[in-house]
Amino acid sequence: MNPTTPDPKRFPKSGLRGGLICALVLCLALGVALTGCGQATSAQDEAGSTGDKSDPVKVCFVEVVENDAFVTMMNGFKDEMAAQGYDNVTYDVQNAQGDTSTLNQIAAQLKSSDYDVIVPIATPAAQACANAGIATPMVFMSVTDPVAAGLMADLDKPDKGITGTSNTSDVKAIFEFADKLDPKALSGKVGILYCSGEKNAEVTAKAAEEYLKGRGIEVEVRTVTNSSEVQQTGAALASDVTAIYVPVDSVVQSSMTALTEAATKAGVPVLGTDPVMVQSGALESVSCSNTTLGAKSADMAIKALTGTPVADMPVEVLASDDYAVNGTTAKALGVEVSDSGDYRVID
Repeated sequence: MNPTTPDPKRFPKSGLRGGLICALVLCLALGVALTGCGQATSAQDEAGSTGDKSDPVKVCFVEVVENDAFVTMMNGFKDEMAAQGYDNVTYDVQNAQGDTSTLNQIAAQLKSSDYDVIVPIATPAAQACANAGIATPMVFMSVTDPVAAGLMADLDKPDKGITGTSNTSDVKAIFEFADKLDPKALSGKVGILYCSGEKNAEVTAKAAEEYLKGRGIEVEVRTVTNSSEVQQTGAALASDVTAIYVPVDSVVQSSMTALTEAATKAGVPVLGTDPVMVQSGALESVSCSNTTLGAKSADMAIKALTGTPVADMPVEVLASDDYAVNGTTAKALGVEVSDSGDYRVID
């Protein structure tokens, strides 16, 4: 007898057929069970969280340089996380101290980190993190133009593992506010000062230049490469213009006090894009709230923690509705302000 042929005495046809059917049923049942298990595991992976807000969460803020605006954003983020019941959160801050190569090193190291959410602040940090190919969900704060910065092709469809909040600067509102406060501000040539390494600043500076030229106002543009150049460049610019506009720019903002002191001494108002600039001596600013930026980014981070893919979270663009004036600077420049105006006065 062929050894591969079943012995009919040991395996009657009916018994063999029945055994095969039973085996087939068992295989099908096992396949269904494994498929169900796979689907459950997949769903759990997509959820990414047990939904228990008491579970430990690790968040990393990334910044090219520290300034008060970023601190306000981070505090807004933390407060919103706590308000939504996340009180077991560890926060770390990675600060590149103004150095781009250090920023890129930080981003590269984050690829192998165990953070649950990474929060780059402003365009340089967001670009470094996006370019590093980090798999951890990333939610940026305060990126003026995410598309121009190369962070995504469409604000509604983030495609590089990163999304967040945008504080697009309303240049028209800023200059119209300057007209209202100090008609002399735009009576001559207007200076624009920004850091050449900040894409968001470049985008906003160009928008401001186009607006001013559209009004027939001459423009002088000066750039710096780091914060140590701000005071000297600003003082030279102040000697040749009737106002200085500073776009959303973390590098210039970090040395804002030096700039505003030199400009105010020359009788030239600084027009800003953030209330922290006003706190540092700029005459005025029109912007969105930094606290709101932080809170909105925290909302998005929570969605990521509970399973929403970054690709399914469009960028949130916040309106520029916060008008601020520095009362001390206004007095030094001979500009009258009122506590009852449609703006807030910061001293």
